[in-house]
Formats: sequence, structure tokens, C-alpha cells
Amino acid sequence: GWEAAGKDLNINFTEVGPVAFEGAEQATMMEQVIASQPDAIIVTPLDPDQLVDPCRKATEAGIPVMIFNSDIRDQRWRLGLIGMQNFNGGYLQGKYVTDNLLQGEGAKALIMTIPGVENHESRKAGVLAAFEEAGNVEVVEIVNDQADYTVGPQVATAAMQANPEINLIVATDATGGESAARAVTEMGREKGEILVIGMDRDASKLKFISDGWMAATAVQRNFLELYLATAYMYNHVMGNWVGGAFPGAPEEARATLPAQVPPLTDTGVMFCTPENVDYFYHEKPA
Repeated sequence: GWEAAGKDLNINFTEVGPVAFEGAEQATMMEQVIASQPDAIIVTPLDPDQLVDPCRKATEAGIPVMIFNSDIRDQRWRLGLIGMQNFNGGYLQGKYVTDNLLQGEGAKALIMTIPGVENHESRKAGVLAAFEEAGNVEVVEIVNDQADYTVGPQVATAAMQANPEINLIVATDATGGESAARAVTEMGREKGEILVIGMDRDASKLKFISDGWMAATAVQRNFLELYLATAYMYNHVMGNWVGGAFPGAPEEARATLPAQVPPLTDTGVMFCTPENVDYFYHEKPA
């Protein structure tokens, strides 16, 4: 998304990120980014608290911050948030399970997530809210897959062995759905015996949907959210939208006027299923 916007708008990008899925490391890295004095920063916080101070420092240094996917705790220090609202995304994922996959039937569920990470906690809460509303899904275990393709199958297998009644697995992170599907196949279970629904659209995961081992995955509109985040920042930095909103304002007054960046843009989710999976591949494997 940001590559396409960068090409359309002639923007130069530097992409950085922590090695570990860890907020403190990301905060340190963002301090380094601020020191390089970019025109704007677009970031998805791994921790809603640890990114507050770096976002404050960036804002006070005159560097606008756009957040995508997961918010910071103190919203004074960012211009806007764009992306799937995580509770809503989890709720829609849960509703898809109850309305489209189960269609009134009951289920014993395993949830695979990453405890303590804000966006996954919110997604899990949304899934649980949908299940409570439907009243036909009992969550028997919640496991930490650590967003790791080695750990995920191990914890999924252990949960299914301890709870043989599990017939539904819901993952809130990009790796969990594929990890669950791998565990199901390695345990020798039949296709469709355990419904698996994931989150996001990794190519290796799509193969499990194509092959019938996963029922669906909830896909964020990542291209759209990053394209729009870039467009928002570009037009903010250039003053384009402020000028359009306040045509009578002189150039020197524009910095004092309300920013024309929406404080919240919810891009929602869409569902990838065996019926439409071919359209989600960037390049389908042979």
C-alpha cells in the first residue's frame, strides 16, 4: 500500500522495524527514527503504552505521526488511526464463524492468540463477544502461539490432545491459522472435522484454504490502510487538504488550523474462503 502511494505521490520511504515482537525495542527504534528527522512517521504500535512517549517526542519535534492497525494509549500524540478496529475485526470474525460456518450448530473452541499484545487482546475480546452473543460456542482453551510457526503447531496439538472435543479453532494473528491447520493435518484428522479460521492473508496460509484444511481467514484491507495512511500524511505535510478546507486562510495561518486527517478510519475486514481464495494470491504457488 505505501509503496503504491509512494510511487503515485513521489515519496521516499525508509522502512524499519524491531527484530522481536516487542514494544520496548520498537520504542527505542522510533527514537532513532525521530533523530533522523523524517517529514512524517507511519507506525503500528506493538505496545499501546511504550509508544506514547516516542509519539509525543515526534509530535513535539514537528513530525506528524499516523498510526495504523493498533492505537497508542494517549491519542493526543498521533494525527489519526487507520485500519481494522481490532475489537470490531474480532467480533466480525466470530460472527462469521457463528453465522456462516456453524449456522446454528454448537462448537467447542480453541483460541490461538498472543496474550498481552493490545491488538490481539482486542481481537480476542471481539471474538468472545460474538460467541457470547450467539450462545452456541464454548471456548475450552486459549493458547499463546507466540506468532511462531514452530510454537503454534505444538500448542495447538497439545490443546487438541488435552481437549479431544475441540472442533473449532480461531486464530487472532497471522501465523495461528496456518499453525492450527498444520497441527490438524499432522494429527491425522479429516478435512472439515475441525473448522479452522485465521486472520490475515499469508500466501502459505492461503494454500491451506485452497486445499480445504482451513475454512476461512479474516483479511484486513492492508493495501488500503497503508495507501490511505500515506496519502493522509502526504497531504497533511504538503498542506493540501487544509488549504482546501479553509480557502480563505493565508498560507502563514494554515499551521494553526485543524488538521484535515480523520482521527479514525476503520477499514474493516473481508473474508477469504475456498470460493474466492484464488483472488487473494499475489502469485499462486504451483
